[in-house]
Amino acid sequence: MQLMSDAIAVTGSRHGIFCEPHRRACALLRFAPFHARPQFHLRAGLRVGEREVIFPLAPLAGAEDFSFVDQRTSPCSVGFIGIDSASGLKVRLTITTPFRPGDSEFSTIPVLLFSLTLEPLGGQFRWEAQSKPPKKAELFLEITDGPFAYEERGRDALNLVFEATNSRPTTGPEWFKGIGEAVPQRDRLVGIAGKRQGRRFVQAISPHAATPFPALNMAWCTWSAATLRVQGKTLPFRYQARFTGLDAVARWARKSAGEIADNATCIDAILTDHNLGPATSHLLAYTLHSWAINTWWCTRPDGRDWFSVWEGNCHFHSTVDVEFTQAPFYLTLWPELLGIELDTWPEYAKDGQACLGARGLGTQFLSHDCGAFGVADGQVYPHEMEIEETANYILLAFAYSRRTGSSSIVKKHAATLDAFTRFLIAADTTGNGVPDHGVANTIDDGSPAVQFGKEQTYLAVKTLAALETGALLLGNRFRATAKAARAQARRLRATFNKHSWAGDHFTVLLQKSGTLKDPWTGKEKHWKAIPGWDAPHIYTANTLPILDMVGYDLKLNPARVKQDLATATARCLREYGCAHTDFTAEAQQALVEAANAGLAGAARNPGWISMNMLRDLAALYRGLDHTALFERYWEWQVATNTRETHLFFETFGGNHLHFYPRGVALWGVFDAVNGLAIDRPQKLRRPRPALPHLRAARLDLAFASKRTASPVRAAMSRDPGSTHLSPSIHSPDRPGGG
Repeated sequence: MQLMSDAIAVTGSRHGIFCEPHRRACALLRFAPFHARPQFHLRAGLRVGEREVIFPLAPLAGAEDFSFVDQRTSPCSVGFIGIDSASGLKVRLTITTPFRPGDSEFSTIPVLLFSLTLEPLGGQFRWEAQSKPPKKAELFLEITDGPFAYEERGRDALNLVFEATNSRPTTGPEWFKGIGEAVPQRDRLVGIAGKRQGRRFVQAISPHAATPFPALNMAWCTWSAATLRVQGKTLPFRYQARFTGLDAVARWARKSAGEIADNATCIDAILTDHNLGPATSHLLAYTLHSWAINTWWCTRPDGRDWFSVWEGNCHFHSTVDVEFTQAPFYLTLWPELLGIELDTWPEYAKDGQACLGARGLGTQFLSHDCGAFGVADGQVYPHEMEIEETANYILLAFAYSRRTGSSSIVKKHAATLDAFTRFLIAADTTGNGVPDHGVANTIDDGSPAVQFGKEQTYLAVKTLAALETGALLLGNRFRATAKAARAQARRLRATFNKHSWAGDHFTVLLQKSGTLKDPWTGKEKHWKAIPGWDAPHIYTANTLPILDMVGYDLKLNPARVKQDLATATARCLREYGCAHTDFTAEAQQALVEAANAGLAGAARNPGWISMNMLRDLAALYRGLDHTALFERYWEWQVATNTRETHLFFETFGGNHLHFYPRGVALWGVFDAVNGLAIDRPQKLRRPRPALPHLRAARLDLAFASKRTASPVRAAMSRDPGSTHLSPSIHSPDRPGGG
């Protein structure tokens, strides 16, 4: 594929590197905000006689470029292939991370494996004359020009000593800027195959000898003291329970680093088993890489895990609406991670009276985020999203409990679920079932109707689902609230059915006129006809995929849902995906002076790729093939990352959400293609593919065990029809993922 910026990182351990070929450089992932990532050079390639040929990750400085360079990306690796026509040799550089869904011990090991391999080209390169292989050659790899001081450690290792930057949020109007704090670091490069010569790791090759030639393998190890502050306490990284220091990590690397490559071969084979095309494969890998660079995995003082995900360049911890969008990824690959967050978020709940006054007595709503940068002491985002985040929590708790069969979260946080459900009921002050307070949402570059309209179709569907599933979660323990939630859901459904349909699509708002309150300024404006209130938009189906994944039918009119998916997709489609709504372009510009455009400013045709992806999953479950759109999403990543470093760029049309984790929503495509619904308490596992020409691996079977000896065989197997769960897949009370 084309040369472009990419990154590879260890899940939750703040260890990774960015490869930035457009600037012939790399950068280090640690604790700093992404814009402050420290630069260095990775000088790696082939030496033949006096010639050095290197990959575009360092300045030439007397070396040569390969005649041709190809880039490869897989879920577990970033790689480059270089062809040297003068010697007739081909070199592969691969950087691999220990990612194994469901295996927290292995996946957090703070080691990246670097491998250089050599093979004969095996034929003529283009029209250049065929060269005889040289008698001697050398593979080499060296870390240069970064913030590092170097310490030699025996015959096979080199320490990198430097200061990383941790950040904490500021207060006041510049809340989005972090204040840097120096953190001493000592990493270690360990030669696994080959030898160290000063700062360089080398492997001598005799190209006339029999292949395969020996590889050059080096492990980059780290170990960091406690860094992340959570509610006033600084937490150690999860891997510290296994590794007491850098020496222990290096010992593991010397003995077991080969397992990283073996695991990647297995995992990558599973996760690329589909017929959805190369753009889908690229997106799956790229979004996983972009998610991993945002992850933090630590241990709390009481022994519980802390897992959180930065919101890309915004650096918020575990933003609830972002994690909701990512839920198909967790439910498909690693539900345990979602379970950790569900156990954490109630600690950040707030008194419902702050939003509803006396109506909110005894209720609670959920914060937007848990903190920012290196601190998770409480919400940093400037305004609340009370209805959206509260409903999101209930829906995530429901999907998690049904997908995994674990009731632990529901039992532990039953009182919070009760308070959240009563908040959703109390937020309706008109009696029609639809919340009209606390309705500002996450779409901060949308028109006023989209961003903070009072009776949004988007939030109406989300609240309806939360009321119904919340009633199921509360059961007999909170019988009165469950009964009230079901009654409220009936009122809401009646209002939705009466006011949401506009002939071939669902409207943005359920009411044409009304008073909208801008959450950024606190100002209210009354509209006789709210601009764009009846336009097609892509958010009606936003709630449906995680319900589809557990087989819960919200019983929206199926013909209308399918028609809306078709109409809104066609009307909102732009170059790189669908805009929020068809009310855009010049019509959107007319609102710039009429309403505050929020954090993101005003833009023509603003769109968010991951929100497109959620819509696409809902479409696939309903027999609409949206996979051709994946090409557009990938083209946007290519357009932005071939000349800059942004990783997954979520937004187009003006907003600037990059380094974003939310693209992993696409990982739900495996279940959506299979039409798969899993409800463990109901002993249901039902594959019902709506588009038989599409094929994707059954990841629920592939990752039924942590062991990597069997997943490839399991992934290749096909469950021919509906079946009940086998007890061997998961025990009833254990989170999914192994």
